[in-house]
Amino acid sequence: MTKIKHNYVWLAIVILSLVPALLWLLSPSLLPRLGSLRAVMSDLGQLAGLIGMALFSFSLILSARFRFLDKYFKGLNNVYAKHSLIGQVAFVLLLFHPLLLLFKYAGGSFSGAMLFLSLSSNWPKNWGWLALVLMISLIVLTLYLKPKYNIWKWTHKFLGLSFFFASLHVFLIPSDVSRYAPLRFYMLSLSFLALAVFAYRTLFGKYLIKKYKYTVSAVKSLNDNVLEVIMKPQGRKLDFNPGQFIFVSFLDSKVGQESHPFSISSGPSDGELKITAKVLGDYTEKLANLSPGTTAEVEGPFGFFSHKNSIYNNQIWIAGGIGITPFLSMAKSLLDNSDYSIDLFYCLKNESESVYLDWLKNINPKLRVHLFCYDKSGYINIDIINNIAGSLSEKDIFICAPPVMIGSLKKQFIGRGIDKKLIHSEEFNF
Repeated sequence: MTKIKHNYVWLAIVILSLVPALLWLLSPSLLPRLGSLRAVMSDLGQLAGLIGMALFSFSLILSARFRFLDKYFKGLNNVYAKHSLIGQVAFVLLLFHPLLLLFKYAGGSFSGAMLFLSLSSNWPKNWGWLALVLMISLIVLTLYLKPKYNIWKWTHKFLGLSFFFASLHVFLIPSDVSRYAPLRFYMLSLSFLALAVFAYRTLFGKYLIKKYKYTVSAVKSLNDNVLEVIMKPQGRKLDFNPGQFIFVSFLDSKVGQESHPFSISSGPSDGELKITAKVLGDYTEKLANLSPGTTAEVEGPFGFFSHKNSIYNNQIWIAGGIGITPFLSMAKSLLDNSDYSIDLFYCLKNESESVYLDWLKNINPKLRVHLFCYDKSGYINIDIINNIAGSLSEKDIFICAPPVMIGSLKKQFIGRGIDKKLIHSEEFNF
C-alpha cells in the first residue's frame, strides 16, 4: 500500500511538471513549432527550461522538512532522497536550456555564442545566467566537495536565491510565458509556492516553525567517545514514538546555535528527553561544553523507524556503533508490552565502545542482546544472524548503522528472499 501511495506522488509530480509543456504546446506561436533544425533546438530548449523550473519548484518544496511529508514517505531521509533526485533532474534540464538555445541566438558564429553566454545590459538574460552559475556551484559543492554538515546546511540556503533569480528570468524575458496567460499563471503559481515554502523554512522558520523548549539538566560522558545530554521540558513536552529523531539547537555560544539531528534515546513516557551522541566532528566535540541550564529548542519528532511500525512482533534489531540510540528508546517502551520477541545485535569494534550494555541485557527477557565485536569476530553477516536468531521468516528487521553496513545487510537479506517491506533502516544522509 505504501509503495502504491509513493507511486501516486511520483505520478502527480511528473504530471504537474509536464503541465507547462502542454500549456506551451497550446500557446500561440509567432513561428511554426518544430520546423527547421534551429527551431527544433530552440523549442527543446524552452521545454527543458519550463520542465526544469517546475521540477526545481518541487525540489524546494520537498526540502522544507514538513512533518506530513515525513509521515507520508515513511521517513525524512526518504523525503530528502526524492528532493535530491528531483533536484538533479531539474539541474540537468536547466543546464541544457541555454545550450539548446545557442543554436537560435548564436547565429552560427563563435562571436554570437560568446555574446549569448556573457553578461550584458540584458538583465532578464543575466538573471538566468546568475541562477545557473549559482546552482552549478552548489551542486558541485554538495556532490563532490562534501562539506561539513553546518557548511552544507548554510550553503543549501542559497538554492532559494538561485530559484529566485531563475524566476526573475522566466517572468521578465520575452517568451511564451510572457505572451500566454495560462502558462504565465501556472509558472507564477508554482514559483510563488516554492518561494513561500523556502521563506517559511529558511527566512522565517525561527518565528513560524513550532519548537519545544527544553533546559539542559546534565551532560554525562558514557565512555571516551560517547556522551549523553539530558533535558527537562520548560513547558509542554514532546510526544514521540520510540525510535524517532529530532532536530536540536542549543542556545549556547560555546556550542553554536545551528540545529542538528539526533535520535531520541529516552522513552516516550520518561519525564526527561535524552540524546546520545558520538564525538565524530567539531559540533559533537563541543557538546561536552554545554552548560546546565542552557535552553534547547527541539523540532520534531521525525522518522518512521520504530518497532511499533511493523508487521510482526518477532523482530531482529541490528545496531552499528552509535546506531544503538533509537534502540535504547525502543527497548524502554517494551516495558509497556510483553508481546514482543526480539534479538538485538549490538555491533562494535570492541566491547569498550558499548553503552548501556548491562541495562539492555536486563531490561526485558523478551529482548535478547548479542554483542558482536568485529575486532574478534569480523563483520556481522546474515549467516551469523540466522544461526543465532533462528529462522528469518515472519520477522521484521530493523537496522541503524553506518550507510555501508546498512547497504551490505539489506543486500544480503533481500538476496535471501526477505521482503523489502520487512526491512527498516535509519540513516542520516542529510
